[in-house]
Amino acid sequence: MRSPTYDTLRYVRGWIRGRHLAEKDDPPATAGGPPGPSVPGVHTEDFAIADGTSTLRARRYIRESRKSSGPGPGWVLLHGVTHPGPDHPAIVRFAAALAWSGAVVLVPDIPSWRRLDLDPRPARSALVRAATYLSSDPDVRPGGVVLVGLSFGFPQVLRVGGQLARKGLVRGLGGFGSYCRLDDTLRFGLTGQFRWRDRTGYLRPDPYGRWVVAANYLHRVPGYVGAECVSRALHSLAALAGERRILSWDPRYDVVKDELAEAMPETYRHLFRLFAPPADREPEPGPAREMTHLLAEAARRIHPELEPPPEFGDAPPPPVRLLHGRRDHLIPFTETLALDRLLRKRADVRATVTGLFAHSRESGVIGSRVRESVRFFKGMKEVIALGAG
Repeated sequence: MRSPTYDTLRYVRGWIRGRHLAEKDDPPATAGGPPGPSVPGVHTEDFAIADGTSTLRARRYIRESRKSSGPGPGWVLLHGVTHPGPDHPAIVRFAAALAWSGAVVLVPDIPSWRRLDLDPRPARSALVRAATYLSSDPDVRPGGVVLVGLSFGFPQVLRVGGQLARKGLVRGLGGFGSYCRLDDTLRFGLTGQFRWRDRTGYLRPDPYGRWVVAANYLHRVPGYVGAECVSRALHSLAALAGERRILSWDPRYDVVKDELAEAMPETYRHLFRLFAPPADREPEPGPAREMTHLLAEAARRIHPELEPPPEFGDAPPPPVRLLHGRRDHLIPFTETLALDRLLRKRADVRATVTGLFAHSRESGVIGSRVRESVRFFKGMKEVIALGAG
């Protein structure tokens, strides 16, 4: 029996050791190519999983000092919708820290999500193949692996987790900074508003989320079919933000916004500015609220499985652990609390909201650092315990 406390301490140590990864730029993963990013004390390998019809690229992490110490927990980590994909510094650092805890970590590459295409089907397919592959890895102990979804990825983890658990391939699910309802998530992305304890709260939203969603669905909203030029411009902005790894509300993007606006027909510039105003402004409240509903409806019509399933039938999820930053500027923490309520009658679920974890780097720390550190450690221990069994 592994000790979750000890493994969590090793995770924290690995996270600290990997702080340089936040500034490090490594080449993209290439199947059959050179090793992955250089991580102290962790062996990384980029390779391909082939099934005769298609190939899934993936990156494997394992602590160098435990490669011969017997099987350990297996973790499949699904990256979010971002241009760097598995090479995103936060993904590399997280996977390396999990490897330091004693786990074998597999990060499948989702090319469509790196292209900022929100179609969830490739992610679900990759999760099934990655879980099947890792479950047979000789360095992974029997009994199933843990599936972890970040941001947009967790609803897809929920959709496949129950069926894979029935087959003995998955033992637990983890969600970090994810969402439950498209309407509320998009409302926050456009207005910064969220509901908490019967009050309306506000936090400046990271515009990256609304750029990606509008790039996928704005031109599919009835009455906006001709706005494809706006969708393309917002896609360019989001891709640039992923490449530069500079916060999306940074004033340095204003020049790019001006160039993109000038390149499109004048009749669409005001619509573009609704999603991409200058850095010192926010979207107009009235049109933003109206657009929230329109985008959510279009997203559900095109990709109805973007949200968590309302029911699980005869395949309820295995134990679920959720973690969210209280000052997350991309998806509000209230979405993880909504996930907790949704799953409570269907699964063993626990949720932690902390001031020490968020999407955006400028999120800061709320309240006592000691109190928040303890809360974060306990929440992370709950996640690590999924693989301790």
